[in-house]
Amino acid sequence: MKRLILAICCCTVFVCAAASGAGAADKVVFQKNSLYQYISVIEDPAKRERYIINNRRDLIQGGMAIDAPNRLILEYTRMAFMTLAYLGREPRSVLFVGLGAGSMPRYLNRHYPEAEIDVVEIDPDMVEVAKKYFSFSEGPRMKVTVNDGRVFLKRTKKKYDIIFLDAYQGGEIPFHLTTVEFLREVKARLKDDGVVVSNIISPFKNKFFDAMIITHEAVFPQLHIFKGRQSDNFEFIAPMKPHDLAGIAVTAQKIQEAKKLDINLAIIATSGGEASEYRTHARVLTDDFAPVNLYQHMQSPGK
Repeated sequence: MKRLILAICCCTVFVCAAASGAGAADKVVFQKNSLYQYISVIEDPAKRERYIINNRRDLIQGGMAIDAPNRLILEYTRMAFMTLAYLGREPRSVLFVGLGAGSMPRYLNRHYPEAEIDVVEIDPDMVEVAKKYFSFSEGPRMKVTVNDGRVFLKRTKKKYDIIFLDAYQGGEIPFHLTTVEFLREVKARLKDDGVVVSNIISPFKNKFFDAMIITHEAVFPQLHIFKGRQSDNFEFIAPMKPHDLAGIAVTAQKIQEAKKLDINLAIIATSGGEASEYRTHARVLTDDFAPVNLYQHMQSPGK
């Protein structure tokens, strides 16, 4: 079914999960104005969950179940692992742009301990928060580099099987991580059968949604869009080689059974669709045309 969506600017790297903000009964564990953003760590005593809340109080940037730290409690983090079905083999090298609470790299490291995992995070305070409050730790095959994601991609010579784009600041994707030039740099760092996944907020909270679609399609041969059922998140999955969604669902089921994952990839696969299902009226975002400030002040649909 075609969806009407406002023009929205692209930003491929992905970190925030839409959810309700801190409630009256929540406990504030930590808060700080870092060089890049306001960071708050809160706990929900009823759910026994801990979250990172950024500048936008209705957005959770990461989370963890206190009594089960290895469980992925946010829907977008589970959806992002559909990339495994597109790769169709054991990942050997993976890059995360944006750390958040560190739940996704930690999860991947647990189930694919032989994979080399690089994480690039611009905010050193976010790295400390992930380590102190969210059970994240580096290891022999999982390293964090404090740097800008685009600078890292430009300088590295490595090629990756999967690149996860999840970099937000204050609830927005930095504009230089939204452009066609940036996505070309991402593509250049993928292996021939590699895949990139971007965490994208709902078009009702993200005025750059349409432009993100157009910009991804300008770089990659295929774009599939997976819609969250319990959240306002979408996952944009762009493989280097085209895949059939029916075949992806079959592969997802096989991975689920082989790895005994506690996320249901087979169910997630049913939420995917072709980018053509989404009606878009936007321009490709470039380094010379990334009208982030303009779009930020436009009225959201339904308001």
